[in-house]
Amino acid sequence: MRKLPLVVFLIVFIISVGAIWILIETQGRVFAQSTDRFLAKREFERVLTLQERQPIYMKGAALTQIGVLEADQPVAITGEDEVYYELRLGNMSAFVRKGQGTVEKKKLSTIVQMERLAAVHALQKTAVYENANLESSVIMELEEGYRYPVVREEGDWYILTIAERPGYIHKQSVALDAGLPVLVYHQVLPLELMSTMNSTISLESFEQQMGYLAEHHFETLTAHQLYDYLEGRLVVPNKAVLLTFDDGLLSTKEYAYPILKQYGFTALQHIISSRTGRAEGAQLFDAEGPLQFFTVGDIEELADVFQFEAHTYELHSLNEDTGTGIVFDQSKEEILLDLQRNIEQVPTAVSIAYPFGHYNGDFIAAAKETGLLIGFTTTEGYANRKTSNYEVCRYGVTEKKSFEQFVAYVEGDMTWP
Repeated sequence: MRKLPLVVFLIVFIISVGAIWILIETQGRVFAQSTDRFLAKREFERVLTLQERQPIYMKGAALTQIGVLEADQPVAITGEDEVYYELRLGNMSAFVRKGQGTVEKKKLSTIVQMERLAAVHALQKTAVYENANLESSVIMELEEGYRYPVVREEGDWYILTIAERPGYIHKQSVALDAGLPVLVYHQVLPLELMSTMNSTISLESFEQQMGYLAEHHFETLTAHQLYDYLEGRLVVPNKAVLLTFDDGLLSTKEYAYPILKQYGFTALQHIISSRTGRAEGAQLFDAEGPLQFFTVGDIEELADVFQFEAHTYELHSLNEDTGTGIVFDQSKEEILLDLQRNIEQVPTAVSIAYPFGHYNGDFIAAAKETGLLIGFTTTEGYANRKTSNYEVCRYGVTEKKSFEQFVAYVEGDMTWP
């Protein structure tokens, strides 16, 4: 083998080392960029810097404090009224009282790559840092007892957006939110009148469950609030639950409605609108007869507790040959027409509960075209941002489920394979 001259060898060696150095340097730059790849500087016309830390609120029926904004932390203003500046927290509007800061044009670091990630439970007052560093300045303090939407996960940190800026929450200071508990009921009857436990819960068990929710200070949510939570537009209490009923059965007027009203709870009631005309006037409830359904009059009467939602006009049946929902025998256009008839009777509907939990791509497409925002399945689990808004999980409650199972579910402690 021919040996290379010493000079050539040295040149090759220097070039090789240089190449390695260039590679290392380049990799270093790439690595450095990876930590900032979702950040960019952006100039804002109106940036608020507080002189003293101030509470930050969300607006609902009343103002609710959801944290404290620290002094000397510039945040972008998105709007204002006579009393408050409007900021963005995640995708929602938040508000800080005027009069305690300066407003000027300024550049801020913003997130340019956001994900549909999750939410976190603030189990205590929780610091949100300027950087992924416990020694960095605090931008905001989260209020105890709420779920906050986060848009990214980086190592030991969750990231949320505060007035266009990234804020870093140390993972050990919060708990990852499994999702909202959504309960689904059908028939409610006194134990002595029950002939089956299929799709039925006893009045006694229902009273126990609602009593637990009241005693432990749970808040019942609307379909709109669930949608906003899934879209990162709402900070939700840790103790929150969505109550849903399918089919519009008269037994729920007779037995569930008074208990819900007693505790100040609200619930969704999914209506099969072709069945609301089966009776006229006031109905006398008969537990031993054929199933009875709400009338149009019942829908008007019970609107203080029930929010009436879609459950199809007349697609709530099974194909006798296949045992699957007849929706699978329909085209998208036929499903759309059915849903439009359904919505005529429940015009404020936000959600559809799929009959028997049976749905397909055509059903989802028709629901979207109708303007519905949520599709409820019969798959058991929590409602969270991991799945489509048209495949929201629920937990079916019947007399077969124990009270301990109910408690584990609403407290967020239940897991599935």
